[in-house]
Amino acid sequence: MRPSPEGAGILRRLTTALRRREAQGSLIQFCRLTHPDYRPNWHHKLLAAKLEDVAAGRSRRLIVSMPPRHGKTELVTIRLAPWVFTHRERLSIIASTYSGDFAEELGLRSRQVMEQPAYRELWPHAVLAGDSRAMSHWGTASGSHFYATGVGGPITGRGADILLIDDPHKSREEASSKGIRDKIYDWFRSTAYTRLERGGVIVIVATRWHEDDLIGRLLLEGGEPWEVLSLPAVAEVADGHREVGEALWPQKFDLAALANIKATIGELEWQALYQQRPAPLEGALFKPDAITVIEAEPADVGRWVRAWDLGATAQGDPTVGVRMGAWGARRVVADVVRLAGSPDQVERAILAAASRDGAGCEIHLPQDPGQAGKAQIQYLTSKLAGYNVKSSPETGSKVTRAEPYASQVNVGNVALVRAPWNRAYVEELRTFPNGAHDDQVDASSRAFAALVKTCRTVFDIPVSTLAALARAPSSPFPLPPRRGGGWLT
Repeated sequence: MRPSPEGAGILRRLTTALRRREAQGSLIQFCRLTHPDYRPNWHHKLLAAKLEDVAAGRSRRLIVSMPPRHGKTELVTIRLAPWVFTHRERLSIIASTYSGDFAEELGLRSRQVMEQPAYRELWPHAVLAGDSRAMSHWGTASGSHFYATGVGGPITGRGADILLIDDPHKSREEASSKGIRDKIYDWFRSTAYTRLERGGVIVIVATRWHEDDLIGRLLLEGGEPWEVLSLPAVAEVADGHREVGEALWPQKFDLAALANIKATIGELEWQALYQQRPAPLEGALFKPDAITVIEAEPADVGRWVRAWDLGATAQGDPTVGVRMGAWGARRVVADVVRLAGSPDQVERAILAAASRDGAGCEIHLPQDPGQAGKAQIQYLTSKLAGYNVKSSPETGSKVTRAEPYASQVNVGNVALVRAPWNRAYVEELRTFPNGAHDDQVDASSRAFAALVKTCRTVFDIPVSTLAALARAPSSPFPLPPRRGGGWLT
């Protein structure tokens, strides 16, 4: 039986209301409505749930790292804004990516979602404003705005309730340039971040290129409680969705396809782009990704040392002092002093560090060969009266001395206390021994070696102490009485 015209109208309105409710309540359902061929994988649903938390204010700082061509831009930069505009009026969204041209393309594709008949029918209040003609900047009839720009582009004068950053780094070449990395970070900190309205949220979605890319630097330097969703192309741990060794999106990139990609691009690019673990060049000694950053100095450190690497001149290599502690089976680096200064400035820095560290922290100094090195150590030791000062010459190559410390870094047995020096420290470890400086590595190697020496031999014990122990009534190794002179005094 065909429904009456009145009944058909009621059914049509109910169907429309149901479609509106489903799509408005779920970003995935919205994608299905506005993109009929959309076939989401589990990781798309997981990402969509995180974005729904952002839209609802339950998450304010979200970082997502995913392999290329795995659907992140479709959800974040193209579909999120039209979906959010169905919920809220007078909302401002700024979206940024690595170039102005690509930002314009993404802005156009997001705008085209809102021009679809289904969108206009279900959400007439959110349709495009009549004067919205630009591809990168458009608004809705209800007062919301979307602005797309390249990283580094002008956004002064515009506010953002939601700031979207999609792939801020264009290529390996750009990501490998410290100057460009610094420029992107400075743009984020001084320009993009300052555009946030009160209660504004940030979503950064990217394929990783470098340990010190924007995501890497933000996570290392702290300051914001970032929620991180990292999705490697091939699972390295069982995560509830897949077992170790399974592909992220096998319907599009199965293991055979991923193996071909890895063979083509090489290990360095594979680890960064597809596994989201940017690593040093093959053959580098340190793997800083294994280092953990903790918020405060542990209270249960058993022993502290401050080891120094002394620069030659104020214009040459810097002087570095690394404070490291034995934290159970691990090592924690709590402080790094680094300066290029005159001998007087270096002396003051060493004395100031000793005062801060306290008498319980051992001080380890390198002794240069010759009389000049010996005189320098004698002078510094005299200035450090009241502290436990030890000195020794450097032996072996820098790499040889660093290897024991590197082995512990690489298996996750080293932690850093979060501080401004973290990034420079990690960067030097990452590039050693090919970087511009190795002073922090040298000081760390000395500190680590000092902490390894937890079991002392009788040759390390002063003779007077041995004599007192030997003559004690309960001594397990009593000595015969001296006859005349003797070596024990």
